[in-house]
Order: sequence, then C-alpha cells, then structure tokens
Amino acid sequence: MNRLTSTTSATALLASAMMSVGAASAQDAPAVPEVGDEIVVRGVFVPDEKRATAEIASVLDAEDFTRAGDSDVAAAIARVAGISVVDGKFPVARGLNERYQSATVNGVPLPSPEPLRRAVPLDIVPTRILDGSLTQKTYSPEFSAEFGGAAIDLRTAAVPDENFLILSASGSYDTVTSLDDGFFYNGSDTDVFGYDDGLRDLPSIVEQEVLAGRNFLTPEAAASFDNVDTLVITEEETPLNGSVSATLGGLLVDNADLQIGNVTYVGYSDEFQTREGVQDRSFLQNGVFNTTSEQARLDYLETRQEVAFNLFSTTGVEFGGGDHSIKSTSFLLRNSLKRARAGDRVDQQEFGDAELREEFTEFVERQVWQTQLAGEHLFPDLGDIGVSWRVAYGEAERDAPYERNTLRRRAQLSDIIPSTDPADDREIFAYQNSLSGNSIRFSSLEDTNFYSGLDFELPLYLGDREVTLKAGTAYTDNSRDTSLRVFRVQQGPNAVGGLGELAALRTDLLYQDEIFETGLLQIISATNRLLPDTTEASLEVNAVYGLADIELNDFLRVSVGGRFEDSTQQTATFESENVSPAADEIVSLEESYFLPAATVTWNPVGNLQVRAGVSKTITRPQFRELAGTEFLDPNLDVPLLGNPFLVNSEIFNVDARAEWYFSRGEFATLGVFFKDIDNPIERVATTRESGVTTFVNSPSAELYGAEFEFEKRYDLARFGDFWADQEMIFVYNYTYTDSSVGVDGDVIRPVQSDGTIRPDIQEAEDLLVDGHTLEGQSDHLINLQVGLENIDTGTTLTALLNYASNRTILIGTAQQNGTDRVVEDVPVLVDLVYRKPFELKGTEFVLGAKVQNILGQEFDTFREDNNGDLLPFISFDRGRMFSVSLSAEF
Repeated sequence: MNRLTSTTSATALLASAMMSVGAASAQDAPAVPEVGDEIVVRGVFVPDEKRATAEIASVLDAEDFTRAGDSDVAAAIARVAGISVVDGKFPVARGLNERYQSATVNGVPLPSPEPLRRAVPLDIVPTRILDGSLTQKTYSPEFSAEFGGAAIDLRTAAVPDENFLILSASGSYDTVTSLDDGFFYNGSDTDVFGYDDGLRDLPSIVEQEVLAGRNFLTPEAAASFDNVDTLVITEEETPLNGSVSATLGGLLVDNADLQIGNVTYVGYSDEFQTREGVQDRSFLQNGVFNTTSEQARLDYLETRQEVAFNLFSTTGVEFGGGDHSIKSTSFLLRNSLKRARAGDRVDQQEFGDAELREEFTEFVERQVWQTQLAGEHLFPDLGDIGVSWRVAYGEAERDAPYERNTLRRRAQLSDIIPSTDPADDREIFAYQNSLSGNSIRFSSLEDTNFYSGLDFELPLYLGDREVTLKAGTAYTDNSRDTSLRVFRVQQGPNAVGGLGELAALRTDLLYQDEIFETGLLQIISATNRLLPDTTEASLEVNAVYGLADIELNDFLRVSVGGRFEDSTQQTATFESENVSPAADEIVSLEESYFLPAATVTWNPVGNLQVRAGVSKTITRPQFRELAGTEFLDPNLDVPLLGNPFLVNSEIFNVDARAEWYFSRGEFATLGVFFKDIDNPIERVATTRESGVTTFVNSPSAELYGAEFEFEKRYDLARFGDFWADQEMIFVYNYTYTDSSVGVDGDVIRPVQSDGTIRPDIQEAEDLLVDGHTLEGQSDHLINLQVGLENIDTGTTLTALLNYASNRTILIGTAQQNGTDRVVEDVPVLVDLVYRKPFELKGTEFVLGAKVQNILGQEFDTFREDNNGDLLPFISFDRGRMFSVSLSAEF
C-alpha cells in the first residue's frame, strides 16, 4: 500500500513556495515612479487570457505538453490544480467524478465510445494535435448547463505561419512487460493495425436464431463460432512498445487579402502491458470478510496490447484583413485493446473446493470521429459586433466481439480416464460445466452527436465604461444504441453422465463441430431473458443564453447572465427479438431550467486579481444508468443494474480565488470553493448475494475545498558560468477537498421482478452511510514540476510528481457499515523527462527521453472490513517505463 503523508509534504512545499514568492516580488516588482502626479498601473503582468475571461480557469499550452512529456490529454490534464484522473481516462475535478465534467474540442461536444458514460475518455486524444487546453472551473452561461467541477476545452492547432513537415518515432521498455513472457492469442490478421478483418463477426446464422427467439442454438449455428483464433492462448515474448507520427503544415494561399492554411497529423502506436495481479470478490458478513466458506478469488496474468491510430486535419481561411475566419476541423481517434488472461480461480460458493483455471480473451475497438465547421466574424461598420458560429457532426463506436471466458478444473488424468497407465498419469485442467463460465459475449455501441451554436458579442460604452453584451443559442442532438449477445457452452442433453474422456481434451479440440452434433455439448443464447439486451437512448437540448460583462471602474468588473435549457432525454430497453419496446420500458426525462451565473473580478492593487463567482448548474443521468437492464462494468468487472427512476441533480456553486502575477508567466493563486448538490447520482451495492451494484439519487451532498498554485522561473546565472543561460522552472499546486453525503430523505433503487424493473422506495439511511464521501474524491492532490531549461539551446530536464490520496470508487452500504466500499490507493507517480533540440545537416531534430513511474508503484484497489483486514478488489504490478523519441522538422 502507498502511504504518503500528504499534509506534511503539502505544508513544506507551500512554505517553500511562499518564501519564493516573497523573494520574487522584491526582485521583479516594477519601480514606483517618483513624480508629482500619481500614476496607477495595475495588472501589467496578468496574462491576456486571464484578463479576457471573467472566470476562474487554468490554461495549458503546447509548451506545457512538451515539458511534461504527456502524450495524451488525460495525462496532461492531471497536472492541473484540482484535477485527478480515474482509469487513466476520466477527469475528477474538485472531488466530482467525470459525470460532472464536460469535454469539448473548439467548443464542440464530442460523442463518447464508453459503454457506461457519455463522458469522453481523454486518453484517446493525443496532445500532438492540440495547441492547448482551457480548464474552466467556474460556470459561465456560454457553456452547457451540465457543469460541476470543470469545463475542459481542447484547442486544435491554428493555421501555420510557414510550411513544415515533422516526422517522429519513439520506443519504450516496460520493466515488467517488455521482452518477458506474456499471454497472446492469434485473432485476425489485421489486429496489429487495430482493426478486425471480419473474423470476429457474429455468425449470421446465430443472429437469425437469436432474433427468432431460439434459446438452444442448432448444431449448425453452434459450429459456426470460431474456436481457434479467438480462443487458444499461447505464451510468447512480449515486444517493445513503439509509435510513429507525421505532421504536415502549409500555407496554401498567403496574400494581403486571403490566407489559407492546413495542418494534418497522422499517428500510430503499439503498446503492451503485462499485469500480474489478483481480483478478490469474497463476501462480507456483518462487516467482516468471510474467507472460509464463500471465498471468491482470481490470481491471474494478463497481457494487453493497445493499438492507437489517430488522424487529424484542420484547414483555416482568413480574409477581410483578419476580421473574418473560417476553420474546418476533422479528426479520427481510434484505440483498440487486445487482451489475453489466464489465472487460477477459487469460488467456493459455486464450485466448493475445486481449483479452477480461467482463461479470457477480448478485443475492443473504440473510435471517435467528428467534422466541425466554425467561423468568427467582426463587423467594424456595425459597432464592432462579433458573430461566431459552429456546426459539427460526429460518431463514436465501441465494438467488443468474441469476449471469451473458459473455465476448467484441476484434476488428475486418471480421474478422467480411469484406464490411464500410472506412468502416464499427470495433472491436467478438465472441462468444467458452469453457469458463469464458458461464455462468448458480443457487445456494441454507436453514439452520434449533432451540434450547432451561434454567438453574438456587442461592445458598448456607458459614459467611459465598457459594457460587453453576449447572447447565443445552441442545439444538441445526441443518440446512442447498444446491443448485447451472450452465449454459453454447456453440457448437452446427451451428456447425462458428463463428458467422460472428452473432458480431458484441450478446449479448442473439445469445441468441435462433431461434438456439438452429438449433443454432448450445446450452445445456448444466454442473454438475460429476464431483462432486455438492447437499448436505444437520446438526448435533445435546446439552449439560449445571455450575459453582460460590465466594467464598473478601472479595476472592477462584473459578469452576470443566465442560461435557459430545455431538454428531453429518453431511454428505451427491449429484447432483441421484439420490434419495438413497450411503453412502460421507455424512460423519459423532460426538464427546463434557468441557470443564473455571476462573477466579480477585482484588481485591488498592483498585479493582484481577485475573482468570485456564484452559479447554478445541473447534471443528468448517463444513458446506461437509466436503462432498466443489467450490464458489466469492464473496468471493475462487476455487474451493474440500471435505474430508470433516476432524476437530474442540481448544483449550487460558489468560488473565489486570488491571483498574484508577480512577473510575466509567474504567479501564485489561492482559491476556495463550495458546492451544494441536490439528488447526486451515486453507484452503490444492492445485494450481498448477487454482487450487483446500481445507481441511486442520494438526498444531498456538500463539497468544499481550497486550491493553491505557484509557478516561478529562477535565473541560475548568479551561481557561476556553468549555469549561464540556465533557468529553473518550479511549478506546484495543491488541492484539498472534502465532501459529505446526507441521508435525510428517501432513495429509489431498482428491483428485478418477473422480468421487469420496479421501484423500491426506502429511507436513505437504511441504504447509505451518513456523511460518506463522494465517489472519486481524493482529500489531497499534489502536482510538482522542477525543471532546468537552457534558454539558448532549448534543452530541458524536468522532474514531475503527481499524488492523489485514496479515493472511493464504489460506495459502501449501511447494511455493511460502509465496509463494502471499494477504495483506490492511487499510485504516487514520479517521472523524469529530457528534451534536447539540435541541428544536423540543416535539419532540426529533437531528442527526447523519459522515465515514468520511477517508484514502481502498483495499481491497488481494496476493501477493508471492521477488523481492519484488507482484501484486494483488483490489484496488479506496474512497471517502470523507459522511452526514447526522435523527431525531425523539415
């Protein structure tokens, strides 16, 4: 377990940072003019972006991405104060999980390929295609009403100033994976490119029999499944990781009246990770683990291969002396996961004392593509009115065919074949009939998103004071379809006494056409017929907003406005053989909200800027959370039951922050925040016996915290000639967050009964622990960067630390006194990044080297019972990663 004493570390770093601020202010403060008239200069060091916005925000640019060596947005955004990342994909901002965040590209929302979330997984967005990112932590009416912790806008590269071509390649070595033995299976010939070539398609004869309502597949249908390339696991040496990319930019037209330019990026990566770990699902009884009679544990080794392919292109047109611009942006973000796992399993509830071998193979394709067209126009002859517009269409897909699970029991060959010669007797793994194993799953998801937006901005003057009026409208149409097919291999009607000697056969030899034809084995369509296997969902939002940004005097401004949203969210569930769902299977949430927001910005003295904001926002249930059917969480490997009785959450936000810019690019900030949430949506356990979890609206929650940021550059020339032209960069932020969920009220949880989902209304205190923290919240977050930079050569060496204290990832129940909650012991990540530009034969090169997870921290989630005993929920080793890269610009 990682046990970092965060309070001590935070205090020490905070004290060091504040002393540095004092020294910096003495050195960098501008001289006070000694003249008779008083001259007041304020805000000279405040960055333009921080001056232009009325909101509390954090900005990362391309230089920040490069210095930290982060290849995807998920890794980069974790460097921002108050932000941590769950599952390597989803941001948790100020203690609120991904449902409370929004992610946009150039202001346009993205579709999501995630089966359980509308949130976009940020690990699929490479930083290479971005010019920067803006993380806004206070709400303003221009943004979607679904806001809680942060609105993250990713900004793509602009029109280039000149023609260029950048070619890059990198390779990496993982100490627990690379060049060591791992598990693999054949799959299709095109898996190396992240695409299946059709091998894993669901056989058409099987689909026909499912749609016809047949539970027991015919021998012909059973024989149509692939039982070799998707099933047989082999042990082989794991290759090194590698990636290549190319970026091409050019000015197509460049004259006084018209500029047209394009930037195109294409990238490919192939990475492997072997995990040796444990998964334990032992039950709790009265808050104590029962590991003697109901143990459920899997010790496993698995190898994961992730292939990413990304394509990005943007074309910009500027005309009218720079008053008008139009930008077209298109991108394809694709990531595939190929996984093979084998392990020893104990499940005394179902199999008693039998020792089992479980094997699992999976191939998941995730893909997001979108096309955007946007324009910005300034009309000087019409009072400098500004008009901007955006329209976009995109689709996200997730396809997971042939997710295979096989179960075999440890036995002696002589137990299966009594006539075995004692000299030939040996230990084998024999076929094990099971209700939970020997399955084949096919799941798919398609998510489409159409978006349009129009904004107006009009600057006015009341006397000598500027007032900016803004208004706009937005429309979103988001729809999602999912389907699931589950099949199980089991002993057939002719295997009355078992399979006999056939049980000793290797699985791919056992699953032969001839054996299915004999009726010794059969395949059933095991998609849960008590619950639907197909969902259709949609969300349509019409929004208008207006705000006024008013300059009250030279040093005080107020931004006040509101957003009106009218939304209709529908989720329908049905069985695949039915043409359409019944009326009682359609969940509809129709809501209208007016959401006010106000922010005050004050420049009281020098380069000190103070902001305070108050707003009201909402968050809506995710599509799958409303679907009255059962599905599997692919990250935690737990079954989830949707709750069609969920309602929207409403959030009251209060924020304040003081920002001191003591030199250009150098600052210290201190902020506080508070949130009061009505009906927060939480994921909790439902019954001990089934292990199923579900979603409920808790009555209320409160969250508060504080953030501190500090960034400073130090000229090292004073320490001697060796340090001439060297700067040290020091970046530090710390966030404290606390939350408490109230149980004064009722909750509605779903209960399965006779093939339908009915509401079970109960007092919240009977299900939830009073005062528990929100899912995903860490009390302490620390980010630290210490770097050296040569101003002349551009060479940098940066050490980075990222720390988040323990966080709950699955809420515990009152029946178990909260001991059934699942906690993640977040690893302390320490990285080292080196970057050296150099020139060779007229070509600019950049050599990079990086060491990640220097401390060798493992991934660890656990449960703790009343006796203080810990059980690993999911735990595995993570290696240290050594990588090198080289890029050339022509």
